[in-house]
Amino acid sequence: MSYNGTVVVIPTRNRSVIAINAIRSVLDQPVENVWMLVSDNSTRARDREELANFCSSVSPDRLHYVRPPQPLPMPAHWDWAVQEALRSPGASHFTYLTDRMMFRAGALKEVVALVSLYPDKLISYNMDRIIDHVRPIRVEQYQVTGKLLEVESARLISLFAEAVLHYALPRMLNCIVPRRVFEDIRARCGNVFTSIAPDFNFCFRCLDLEDSILFYDKSPLFHYALDRSNGASATRGESTPDTDDFEANLPVDNSIRNSATPIPSLITSTNAAYNEYLIYKKETGSPRFVDVDVQKYLRANAVEITEVRDPQLRAEMHALLVQHGYRDEQNDQARANWRTRLRAVVGKLKRTTTETPRDPEFANLDDAIHYLRHVSHGNPASWTWGAEVLHGRELPLEKVTTTNV
Repeated sequence: MSYNGTVVVIPTRNRSVIAINAIRSVLDQPVENVWMLVSDNSTRARDREELANFCSSVSPDRLHYVRPPQPLPMPAHWDWAVQEALRSPGASHFTYLTDRMMFRAGALKEVVALVSLYPDKLISYNMDRIIDHVRPIRVEQYQVTGKLLEVESARLISLFAEAVLHYALPRMLNCIVPRRVFEDIRARCGNVFTSIAPDFNFCFRCLDLEDSILFYDKSPLFHYALDRSNGASATRGESTPDTDDFEANLPVDNSIRNSATPIPSLITSTNAAYNEYLIYKKETGSPRFVDVDVQKYLRANAVEITEVRDPQLRAEMHALLVQHGYRDEQNDQARANWRTRLRAVVGKLKRTTTETPRDPEFANLDDAIHYLRHVSHGNPASWTWGAEVLHGRELPLEKVTTTNV
């Protein structure tokens, strides 16, 4: 297989302003054989008009603006959008850039260079974030090595079953994918995206069909607008217009939306990911999908609910975990083991890297975005725990620009 170009799919719904930011982060990078497909699933006329007007000002050689026949739930919209993208006969690869994400300056060129080297492999990567729902605004950047690792799918599945939701997991919004992967998924499943959380639904389909993926230990992307994120809002236990819209269009009743998990009524991002894992495991019977460690599942959810802002809701969610077997005292030894492991990791990092800089803080969002796009290239390191746990095989990076790493 050879590389013949990339389509950047930008799905959006009622977020015209930030969708335009995402588009500009691609337009500002003149990379050959890269096109955008903006799929506008908006229900508000103002958002549709603003986004359509902006897209009409961009050359059709670089951007194609489409709308589904009628507003769709998010999974159905993602599937509709990818079918539209696959109509581009010249493109061999595809990636999703959600409307809350932006490419760093020069990062798209790096990713395309990687794909040109390894055109037959799905390549996932990390992303940094701007924590902008509180003040001061803070930029959070992972330490990265800039290495390219081939990772066995079985390893990622095993980590997930033990409640390690590694950022290498290929969720479409953090990877670039060969056309043949979509064709293989559709041949087996009848569609590319479905269920409730299309990112994790796609992830587990890929890991079942691909023996290995490539992980680029760097953050070409960052995300922000956490007050507009369904996942981040669920983590905080908040209801927003976006979450209300998402829940109103779920294919199942909200109270049973995580029906495959041990605790269907627990609404967390972690539980949503486990729901996709367990649905796929049950439907396919694939031997790759090992049983979930229930205690670690409970613990992972317990960690997430510490971010719930409402004390009463947090207590109710904790009680639900206890009702299903979670006990704080059972995790005392696990915490002690984690602290020991963390001290070892920190010690190794101090021996192999310079001191990690403090997360930069900003008074306004525009300055934070400018910093991540044009100033910072991430936190370079010669070793990271995140890459270490993958047990991956390092691959060469000839001709790939790895600025400041």
